[in-house]
Amino acid sequence: MAGEECMAISVFIFVLVPSILLIALSFATLEPIEYALNFNAITMSLENETYSVAGLYFLGFGHWFIRFPRTIQTIEFLATGENSLLHTRTSDGLPLTLGLSFQYRYQPQNLYNLYLAYKGEHHQGIAASMQISLNDIFTKQLFASIDALQISQVELPAVFQEAILESISTKQNITHSERYKENMEVTFTTQRMVAQQEANMTVIAARGVANQKLQQANANAQMTEQTVAAEMAAYTGLSRKLTFSSAEGLDYLWWDTLQSSAGRGQADGKEFLVGLDPAAYIRGDRGTRS
Repeated sequence: MAGEECMAISVFIFVLVPSILLIALSFATLEPIEYALNFNAITMSLENETYSVAGLYFLGFGHWFIRFPRTIQTIEFLATGENSLLHTRTSDGLPLTLGLSFQYRYQPQNLYNLYLAYKGEHHQGIAASMQISLNDIFTKQLFASIDALQISQVELPAVFQEAILESISTKQNITHSERYKENMEVTFTTQRMVAQQEANMTVIAARGVANQKLQQANANAQMTEQTVAAEMAAYTGLSRKLTFSSAEGLDYLWWDTLQSSAGRGQADGKEFLVGLDPAAYIRGDRGTRS
């Protein structure tokens, strides 16, 4: 019995421990700063689903995550960096050494296609794409194939470098001048609007003064007309009541006007001439004073 119990315990341990290990190896953890694809090492297949939520996942034995960072990635082409400077030529055939860096972010919905295209070597995608393009040209035109392509250092000639800097400076000056022109156009437009408003106000004020003077003149003319009409009516009525002839009426009107002016202190230097015919004075015939 003791031997059977030992055998049973041995079998149990032999089955339990591997099972625990298999179960433990079937889990995988995804960090918050990662994307992942589920790779099946048994069938050598890749699951077309991107895992983007952090946590603990049961993938199954023989499965593990192929991980991609969620954060922004940087690729640099520098003399002292991981990648060399870019060597190329301008459209004019001048040699060009270019150092650059760029940032990129993975698209989680396309990670499956990315891995199938580059098998994890996507950092060499630029060189690979250039090699494919060159190989296509060599195959069709030169009947040769490109075995490898490396990106190496490229430098601009000093004269060309100075020309580029001068071109950039000129473009900046042009941009500055265009901004200044736009600002001055806005300023001139504003000043023109202000001047137009001031001109309108001046015209309105002038029209107001002119209308005021016109109304005042019309009022004075109307008052004069009414006064003259009233005086004519009064003198006409007086002449009728006193049975004055036309000459006698004019004499009365003349002497009454002089008397009224003298009473108000407005004789204006007029003289009372004895024996002068008012009708003759009105006609401008001064005659001989006596």
